[in-house]
Amino acid sequence: MPYPNSCSYTVVDSHNHIHFDEYKDDRPQVIKRSASRCLAAMLLVGIDRKDSEKALNIARQYKGLYVSIGVHPQNAGQYGAGDVLGLASLSRDTRVVAVGETGFDLYRTPDTLDLQKELFSAHVDLARRLNLPLVIHTRNADSILLEMLDDLDAWELGGVIHCFSGDMKMAEHVIKKGFMVSIPGVITFKKAHVLREVAREVPEESLLVETDAPYLAPMPYRGKRNEPSYVVETLKAVSDIREVSIAHMANVTTDNFCRLFLKGRELEVIQ
Repeated sequence: MPYPNSCSYTVVDSHNHIHFDEYKDDRPQVIKRSASRCLAAMLLVGIDRKDSEKALNIARQYKGLYVSIGVHPQNAGQYGAGDVLGLASLSRDTRVVAVGETGFDLYRTPDTLDLQKELFSAHVDLARRLNLPLVIHTRNADSILLEMLDDLDAWELGGVIHCFSGDMKMAEHVIKKGFMVSIPGVITFKKAHVLREVAREVPEESLLVETDAPYLAPMPYRGKRNEPSYVVETLKAVSDIREVSIAHMANVTTDNFCRLFLKGRELEVIQ
């Protein structure tokens, strides 16, 4: 596998939003910094039709940028099932490797649960049609998510619980069903005891790391705008917790990304 610049290992950011306006003034520099810190590739995740299109347009300008298309559950009510299924036209581009961000958010938008269920069902339908894995958001909604995945027989699609915030019981359940968990920069925070347990105990073949940029910047950048290059701090934390080298953990998470999203295709490296 080719490495970016002079790196001896590769890192992949499995979830970010660098297509957001927060990066409109320095996006090329952000991507350049990412490559200089051994970031080989990243997944740009859409939260509605316009956002997914913007992510894809930016991904077309660089190698090593991939896209997930979806409508965020917080947008339930603004968009319906038809809007989700209409995203299928974007999948003609091979940079589109996943469906989402989908799922449930009962923290910020608890009043739209029924609409969130409709959106989620449409995402599962779309992923099934396109033979793509799911990128899932869940906040205060784990039991509902698991119930819906069961009811829709959606586990077979594969996917990842992004920005994982559940406990070990939740992690074991989704991993047993074939999903991965993605560790965010929160793991570097002092009070992230439960997440550190998950990062320590989860089988390495089920782990990804992410930034969720521009949110949740890891230490020592907490409180600042997050960016993909900071995923190295998360990777270091996971490596320390598991008592393995950062090179080993980088290669593991990169291989997991390729297996889940690229399905045998060669990974393009950021250029």
